[in-house]
Amino acid sequence: MRRPLRMWSPRRRFRAGRRGRGLLPAAAVGIALALLVIWLVDAALRPAVTTLATVQARNKITAIVNDAVSATLSHQGVAYADLVTVERDGSGRVSLLAVDSVKLNTLRTEILEQVLDQVEGLDAQELGVPLGSLTGFATASDWGPDLPVGVLTAAVPRAEFSNRFTAQGINQTLHQILLDITVEVTLLIPGGRAETSVTAQVCVAETLLVGEVPDTYLGLSAAGS
Repeated sequence: MRRPLRMWSPRRRFRAGRRGRGLLPAAAVGIALALLVIWLVDAALRPAVTTLATVQARNKITAIVNDAVSATLSHQGVAYADLVTVERDGSGRVSLLAVDSVKLNTLRTEILEQVLDQVEGLDAQELGVPLGSLTGFATASDWGPDLPVGVLTAAVPRAEFSNRFTAQGINQTLHQILLDITVEVTLLIPGGRAETSVTAQVCVAETLLVGEVPDTYLGLSAAGS
């Protein structure tokens, strides 16, 4: 038995075309709403991500500076007596402190090279921010995957030596040679960048001086405690 042929109707085609055109505005509205939600979430979370990434970077860079100083001092076997010459007068009073600036500059160069290499080598696994830390709950701080954070650029670190003299009882003074290292980095975080500057102070050498310390000494300018 043959089926009756259906006659083509312009009205049917018109209705189908009208339904298709009606889907386009709905899809556009849906995409716009999705983008709006993404923008609102990004605007709400980016400050928290930036803060956490900056803190993470500062902690890592501070640890790198401390490790670089320790490794360099251990490798070169440097002690206080290698950096500072203490001269005394006939009565045993400290008459002069002379710092070997050449050795200090050699130390600074090696330390800065290590710091720069290790900072540039930081990857997303070391600097990543756990997603749970954005909730604000301490118990959830380590939950979830890590949001990737990387070092985009790192400026050449700056370093300056300084002295510190601290009274340690009757007629005793602790002399420390300090190294202040400043590292400026640009972090690549989800949705943008963040810049931070990290300054770490480490003690390169120290000793306890017995007797009065002279008002003038060679090699470094005094830095009060």
